[in-house]
Amino acid sequence: MRTWVFVAERFLTSEEAEMAQQELDTFVQGWQSHGTPLEAQAFCFENAVLVIAANEEAAKASGCSIDKITHCIQGLGNRLHIDFFNRFKVLVKNDSGVWELKQYSIENTKPCLSSTVLSLQDFQRISQE
Repeated sequence: MRTWVFVAERFLTSEEAEMAQQELDTFVQGWQSHGTPLEAQAFCFENAVLVIAANEEAAKASGCSIDKITHCIQGLGNRLHIDFFNRFKVLVKNDSGVWELKQYSIENTKPCLSSTVLSLQDFQRISQE
């Protein structure tokens, strides 16, 4: 599944994460590519990462449908006063197994969740390490 990952600049509160999940659910239920509904799922991971994944075997996401993801996440970020587009923000599991938001560093050798994750399978693999 093709995946889009948006890392927040800070952890969301429980209420913010619930609001984000509701907006993501509404988005994927109505998401289309050139009039064809996209088979997709979306979730908030660890109150820090928004994930949207589409099964492109059923229908491919087009440029316009991908733009709609950006608009959805930008709108949510504006309402919550959170930046989801800082590509240097990553979610890393520390030595105690707790997820932390960090600035990307080339010295970081631990697997991290970032906007560079392109498939749901990769996301799941990293999140379970």
